[in-house]
Order: sequence, then C-alpha cells, then structure tokens
Amino acid sequence: MLLTRLANYLKSRPDDGRIHVVRQSAADEDVSVTDQEPVISSAELIEGDALCAINVGGTKQPGFSFFLDGIERRHLLYYDGMMPVVYGFTAAVIRERRDDRRMYTFDSLSREKLYCPCAQVDIEGLQNAAVELSDTLSNSEADKSAAEHPLKLLDLARRAVSKDREKLERILAESWIDKTSDSDRWLLWDGSITVGFDAYRHPRVIGVIKSHQTHYFQGEQQRRIMDLKVGERSSVFMPKGRERTPVYSWYLRLHPNDGRDVYFGLVRIEAAASAETLGIVDEVSRWLLGERSPLSLPDGRWDRMIYPIRDCEQYLKSIAPSRTLIEAALSAL
Repeated sequence: MLLTRLANYLKSRPDDGRIHVVRQSAADEDVSVTDQEPVISSAELIEGDALCAINVGGTKQPGFSFFLDGIERRHLLYYDGMMPVVYGFTAAVIRERRDDRRMYTFDSLSREKLYCPCAQVDIEGLQNAAVELSDTLSNSEADKSAAEHPLKLLDLARRAVSKDREKLERILAESWIDKTSDSDRWLLWDGSITVGFDAYRHPRVIGVIKSHQTHYFQGEQQRRIMDLKVGERSSVFMPKGRERTPVYSWYLRLHPNDGRDVYFGLVRIEAAASAETLGIVDEVSRWLLGERSPLSLPDGRWDRMIYPIRDCEQYLKSIAPSRTLIEAALSAL
C-alpha cells in the first residue's frame, strides 16, 4: 500500500527538521464533488422559440442498465519544508443492474498517488520507496508562482486529483462503449458527459448533473427553470463554451421543492447533440422520474441522486482508504 511505503520512507529519512507530519488533518471525503465557484455562462436554445416548462407525461419503467460514478479523496500528509505533500485516492466504477434488479460491478479502476511540487521535495527518496508521484507544477508555466505559497500548491493538488478522477471515469466510459457496441443498453453517468472524449456523442450515454454552480440563463428565463414542477422539464438548450464537446441539455424537477430551496429536486441532464436526442428527451426524463424509488437516503443529496448512483458511491467508499486508516499509517511518525 502506498501509505505504508510512504511511512517507511519517512521513518528512514534523516531528521533534518524539514518534515512536518500532519497526523490529523481535515481529509476531503466528498464524493465526485468539486469546489467550482458559481459562474454565469450562456446557452443556445435548441427547442422552441422561448425557454419554457414542458410536462414529460408521467413516469416510465427506467431504461438504464449501467451506472457510472467516481470518487476522489485528498489528505494533506506532511510538509517537506514549506511544500505540502497530499495523498490522493481516485476511483471510478460502472455498476450494472440486471434482470433480478440487483447491482453488479461491471468494471472499476482505482489509483493512489502523492501530489506535490516534485522539484521541491526529495523525489529520489520517494521514487526509491515505490511511491507514485504527480507533479503539481508540471502543467503550466503560470503555475510556477504557486511554489511561493503553500495554499496555492494545495489548490493545484486538489485540481490534479479531480483531473485524475475524471480520467478514470473517461477510461471506464470509453471501455463500456467498446464492450457494448452491439448492445442497445444505456449508461447513466453521474456528472457531465463532456469529460469523455467519445462518450459525449454516444447516443446511449446520459449525464445527470446534481450541482448548479453554473447558470446558463438569467432573469426571467432562470426563474422559469426554478419554477419547474415535479415531472416538468425545461426546453432543450446547448451550453456555450463546449465547442470541443457540444451536448444538448435540459433541466428536470424530480421532487417537489415547496417550502425548500429552489434547487431542491432539480437536476440538469446532458445527452448527445443530435436530432435523435430531441426525439427521446421526454422518454429519458420519464426514466429518471421512474428512478426516484427507492430513495437514496440517508444521503443528504437524496432529492437529486437516484438510488443506483448511491449504490455506486457505497461501492467506491468501501474500497477507499478511510481517514482512520490514513492517520494510522502515519501515527508512528
């Protein structure tokens, strides 16, 4: 295990005063959640002349057979001088719902690395200890200034871990496409399908976004989205800024938000930017309404999370190292 090898390496290092172990830190155990700032974007309306609420016509037996989700966990382990060294665990899984309604693992991947500015730490010692590294200063010259501030380096590590999680999800999605090329079954992806270089244009891959950090409309148009009732969807639109990975998207209300936050029960759906998608918007929406039972309790996001995605998250949590395990690996230092 990476943490055990790392602990042995740290024990073997001369005590030069550079290493400050963080035995108890605030581990980031959010599942597939990023720290994106709220932003206003724009969109091109694809369906109709004005954004409006459309009743999808009730519920329908769900047509999804496969479900994809990912997890990322970060933990600040120690400082080498003033350079933060972060442990990152990433994993992704595709779970399959078969005819017996039970869930089975179709495919999964996991990785663990240390994220740090490699030029500023004892990279040779870590490599000799067989510790896989990710250089947080490798991608952009503009980020070189981050070496002057540990908190900037921590933010770069956070972003690097998220990118690695997205990479695992993309690998699984594209593998699923290859393995099911002669099938008519559907994959539901928890998150944006634009992460997948091939998946975003696949006719049977649907993404469901639970967070609403990005608004694509303003004013009266945004109010119409917030006023959607259960079983209503918005008109179809194309988010701007996705020239490389264009998709069609629409909002759907899964649960009533009377007396609750305006975002309660609201999800945004992504699908391939094609005429075929426009013909199945209501049917896919009815499938999602049919996924509301059983509820994904006790998860706090149950109003926007369908149960098979919660099943994926429970599987991923079961293989991820716990905060207790991480702290135990460093407790003797």
